[in-house]
Amino acid sequence: MRNIHAKSTMRSNTALAVASTSALAAGMAQGAVLYTQQNLVYPLPSVPASTPFDITGDGTNDFSLGFDGIDTANAQKPYIQGMATTSTVSTAVLGRTSTKSGQFGPWEPGLPVTPFGGMIDGSSLTPIFTARAYLDQDGNANYVGDWPSNARTDGYVGVEVVDTASSTTNFGWLHLIYDGTASPASLTLVDSGYETTPGEGIEAGATNELGAPVFYKLPTPQTVFWGSTLQLQSLALGAPPPVFQWRARAVGSGAFTNLTDAGVFSGTTTSNLTINGASAATMLDYTVVVSNSLGAVTSSPPATLTVVSPAATPSPQVLFPGVAARFNVSVAPGLNPTYVWRKSGSNLSDSGRISGSSTAHLQVSNVQAGDAASYDVVLTSGSLVVTSSVATLAILPAASESTYESALVAAGPWAYYRLDETGDPSSGSVVAWDNAGGYNGVYGTNVSNGFTGVAGPRASDGYPGFASTNTAASFSEYTPYCWIPLPPWNLNTDTATMLAWINPADNQLSLGGVLFTGTDNPTSAGIRYFYQYNSATHYFDIGYAWNDVTTSCVFWDSQILPPIGQWSMVAAVIQPRSGTIYVFNTNGINIATNDGTTTFAPFNPFTNQVMPFAQAEYIGTDHEDTSGARNFYGAIDEVAVFKRALSQNDLQTIYNAALGIAPVKLQIALVGGNVQVTWPTGQLLESTAVNGPWTTNSLAVSPYTVPPTNQSRFYRVRVQ
Repeated sequence: MRNIHAKSTMRSNTALAVASTSALAAGMAQGAVLYTQQNLVYPLPSVPASTPFDITGDGTNDFSLGFDGIDTANAQKPYIQGMATTSTVSTAVLGRTSTKSGQFGPWEPGLPVTPFGGMIDGSSLTPIFTARAYLDQDGNANYVGDWPSNARTDGYVGVEVVDTASSTTNFGWLHLIYDGTASPASLTLVDSGYETTPGEGIEAGATNELGAPVFYKLPTPQTVFWGSTLQLQSLALGAPPPVFQWRARAVGSGAFTNLTDAGVFSGTTTSNLTINGASAATMLDYTVVVSNSLGAVTSSPPATLTVVSPAATPSPQVLFPGVAARFNVSVAPGLNPTYVWRKSGSNLSDSGRISGSSTAHLQVSNVQAGDAASYDVVLTSGSLVVTSSVATLAILPAASESTYESALVAAGPWAYYRLDETGDPSSGSVVAWDNAGGYNGVYGTNVSNGFTGVAGPRASDGYPGFASTNTAASFSEYTPYCWIPLPPWNLNTDTATMLAWINPADNQLSLGGVLFTGTDNPTSAGIRYFYQYNSATHYFDIGYAWNDVTTSCVFWDSQILPPIGQWSMVAAVIQPRSGTIYVFNTNGINIATNDGTTTFAPFNPFTNQVMPFAQAEYIGTDHEDTSGARNFYGAIDEVAVFKRALSQNDLQTIYNAALGIAPVKLQIALVGGNVQVTWPTGQLLESTAVNGPWTTNSLAVSPYTVPPTNQSRFYRVRVQ
């Protein structure tokens, strides 16, 4: 073995060598190990630097770790080297040719990595004839143990320490992590081991005296989809190197029997057991027996495999008439089944209002009372046939709709949460029904609702358009699980409207969320309170966020402060080049528009990017802070989302319905030889041109009959 450096003034001389992955010696029983937990991190310095360490524990530094600064090509490359004997240190650069003065061969590959459990001894080491052994070789992957500069590499490196006075050699290992993805790049010395008896060899990762096998990692229970490929893993060391035998039994009882490489099982005599296709037959208890000539050890407790249906259950739905019912099922990765959706046990096919009956996504458009039934899907993949659990579809009676609900449903919401549930949220199982899209949520355990009598807007608040028993959800600040998580809406749009009724109990927290999604800038969007004080009130205003990864990330303050202790209808209308906040209440209407030019939201260029809404949404919080420090404080009701920008007239119509003013529907029909005009309320206006001028027909009463004429006539209705 050739030393890198000789240091005659100290007890130990250090030689650096690399452990080969192809030569693992059988070895004999190993002596005690001097183990050290290091956890030393060396970040990439701005100037060349190295840090020595002492693997033998005798007070003499044996090696040093550092980042090279010889030239620009190697300025960020980590290395390990033995201690120098004189002030002259070789500056050979490994793995490439250089003509720079003072840098000359021989050229060596980068430092290979020893696998966990690999034997490090004289038969498995190759000397490095240079001062520095690099851990990074520009990511060229030409050598065993290459440590790419743009990746995170974790491995063991074998070393030897030579005592020139006694001519003895001790072997050791270093556990290193090089993270080229960090900024700055870093090299971590996780831990190290060093044999105290010279010349016997040491297994990479060994932390104590070994003879009979010792477990370093036990196989753990797993839950996987039906048909999945999985691996049960173990790590064990012993000297001589041990052999493995996986065994199995029925869950919870019976004798264990040896497994063989057959059928779905492979690796039955290795450290890792692979199961290629989980099924009911593989739902077993598993153990592994590890043995050598000095003893045997069996993993305990058994690792139980649980296999679940490959189909995620479609969600039950309670919908208003006229909206679309969407049933979705997801399957295990790697499966490509056929789908057959069923209604009350009968197969469906695409026709009329039914679509997607042979896909993972069934849709029933314009649902009616007759669509109320149980729906499931049968999946077939080869010999595997699985039927999902049943999802019920219930249709709300049209007579149950309040004036407000009728108006909102007529506007075509993507999702609509009435928050009329009266179950106890502390159970953790109360569903927050989406009565328009089926994106049902679940009440957090610390939310209050109709169970404890939380009232929503009612006639007593000036809103007779709501049911007299209308309820709401109530949220508290600084309270975890005081929110309602919702599944992803998958809007994938830059044009949307988010609407909610709010009744603040007090001034709100900074970034308190009303309706919000995402946990970082590229994904967060919704209605929340702004994080700067209103200059006039010194309290936090309502606003919206609509973020992306560009410089036009939007956190916008409307400068509107909804009144405390009073119900308001709040809407955020998002369009690509503008965002508008509306606040309706019995005091009037407040409107603020962000077009990128306002002094409190200057953006150039300004744009609301397409947002996926592919993460969970939350009612009552901005979930980036899960402690409750961004919770809304007060009551929220009637939450709705639209995949379009509602106009001010649209919103006014919805708000008017809360005031008890039903939306006006003007209808014209031919009755006999006459034209008949009908409307529910208001005064009839008429004109000979579509753009007016309009005159009031004060004598007209619905239904109003008009004989045919040769002149066009247009009608509209005005509601005071």
